[in-house]
Amino acid sequence: MRSQKYLLHLALVIAFVFFFSQTQLSFAQLPGMPKLYGEFKMPEVGAYVTYKVHYASNNTERITKLSVVGKEKSTQGEDLYWFEQQETDPKTGGVTIAKMLISGSPQDIKTMQRMIIKSGQDPASELPQAMIQMINKTPSEKKDVLPPKMKSLGVEKMKIKDQTMDCTHMRYTTKDKGTADVWTNIKVPLFGMVKSATPEATLEMVEYGTNAVTAIKEKPQLLEIPEQK
Repeated sequence: MRSQKYLLHLALVIAFVFFFSQTQLSFAQLPGMPKLYGEFKMPEVGAYVTYKVHYASNNTERITKLSVVGKEKSTQGEDLYWFEQQETDPKTGGVTIAKMLISGSPQDIKTMQRMIIKSGQDPASELPQAMIQMINKTPSEKKDVLPPKMKSLGVEKMKIKDQTMDCTHMRYTTKDKGTADVWTNIKVPLFGMVKSATPEATLEMVEYGTNAVTAIKEKPQLLEIPEQK
């Protein structure tokens, strides 16, 4: 008989994957993250960027690290990359990790080939290929969403620790009049984003670098999906 802890973990995984598979936006939105505005560029293995994220609705903070921690070839010779998102609660120290083998931008769910998750001290779990295939076959419900309008507000200096960076300030306006102010610099890996501010959340870069390694050290267990009767 499965433990209640296992069943709760399984339920969270399924909910997580279902949410991810339905989030087909014309700009990036990763699970557990506010919307990311910016052009994704696949960096070299080891590149990472860390953000402090503040959510206005419940006045909470998270530390989010996005990184590329590995590279391998598909059976067809295509380059695949291990993209990792690590979420830390500064108050409790709790950590959750999602690690995905992707062929392109992580904002496009259909580039995902494998997915591994780890929550706290629980063993890492890998989603079965049947679930990955189900996600990749899920039709997008957002095909007709128009991209946000963009307006350049010039270049501004931003101080990150002891470094001052020249950042391009852009304002994005969506069809429903939602706005996001975003500051970018080409030196920052992945999305180039230094800061973003919306009514829902503020995201500020803490640091970036080139020496990232995976936070999942153990071999993941294949997640068992109970058969429906």
